[in-house]
Amino acid sequence: MTEQEARQILGVTEETSWEEIMKKYDTLFERNSKNGSFYIQSKVHRAKECLEAAHQGKGEGTPT
Repeated sequence: MTEQEARQILGVTEETSWEEIMKKYDTLFERNSKNGSFYIQSKVHRAKECLEAAHQGKGEGTPT
């Protein structure tokens, strides 16, 4: 998955803070765990992993 795809899945931009990315992730992940799609939940999780790797790769430290 590319960083652009990950941002589209989570609905965030390059300027979005890591805290906001995690809020979006938590919301989407929880919605799909209760009454949604396992496929979408999986895509949301992979998108977060992709952005986490990109965030760490830019030397911005470990996201918390």
